[in-house]
Amino acid sequence: MLRDSVRTDAYRDFIYENKHLFADKIVLDVGCGSGILSLFCARAGAAKVIAVDNSSIINKAREIVFVNGLSDKIQCLSGKIEDLILPVKQVDIIISEWMGYCLMYEAMLDSVLWARDRYLAPNGLMVPSHATLRLSLFADDDEIADKMTYWSSVYGFDMSCMLARAYEEVDIRTVRPKAVPSRSEIILQLPLHTIRKDELTFSGVDFVLEAERDIDHLQGFVIHFDVAFAAKREDDIQEAKVTFSTGPSGRETHWQQALALIDTSATKAISLKCGEHVRGRIGLRKGDENSRDLEITINWRTKSGTTDSKVMSQQSWWMH
Repeated sequence: MLRDSVRTDAYRDFIYENKHLFADKIVLDVGCGSGILSLFCARAGAAKVIAVDNSSIINKAREIVFVNGLSDKIQCLSGKIEDLILPVKQVDIIISEWMGYCLMYEAMLDSVLWARDRYLAPNGLMVPSHATLRLSLFADDDEIADKMTYWSSVYGFDMSCMLARAYEEVDIRTVRPKAVPSRSEIILQLPLHTIRKDELTFSGVDFVLEAERDIDHLQGFVIHFDVAFAAKREDDIQEAKVTFSTGPSGRETHWQQALALIDTSATKAISLKCGEHVRGRIGLRKGDENSRDLEITINWRTKSGTTDSKVMSQQSWWMH
């Protein structure tokens, strides 16, 4: 992930362009990994950085901190943040690269929010400060044709039964901008200073997506997320000067995009004219056995100036 310059540059830029926010402050880095964010904070003048990770990477982080002469400022702790007792009662800043695929898959946000409620000072800062989950339409005949052709003859064997999985699971991949015939719409806003854990899943958020060109076949939905770094708790997302997007039109990130393909064998094919709408509701819930799993359910129907489909299509996709 260090090679993901979109992600790493955004954190670095926010920290170095706002050194006054970090000077002489106590910072908690949740899920520190190799420790790059902790190193940025220390170089920006933080008085103390507590770097926490529950994997063996913490040993490498500790070594990296030592080699760079920052052991006097950065303390590396091994374990889950919920199980540790920190050497301080509160911190001024919590920083974390907690985002997972589709924002919420295998994400550490539950732990970050726990740390916020337990350790962040009343006027403390969350870095990043905001995230938004976004939905758009997908239509790419060439991509679908390639997928169908591939499974119909894999080294000369018919594996077309594997196509069923393509419609049951979210596909993490890079989606070409030309395959997205609509603008994206926000389906979840995460103001990280105030959002609660129970608000991270939802049973139904309405959306309206307008086709910006004619579509012969609506073939799926694309989900991506944006992240913002505001310098003040009271700032809203529009006031953030440092942001990044994982959308199809931006620079590629390791998160790519989440593609949910419509099973056209079970759903009536939909064509759209430019200006026509797809209306629906999207829900997101965590797995019962593994809270890091995600189930995404979308209900949708078409809406144009002259026609209004009465049939609501529905499909669910898993991320395991």
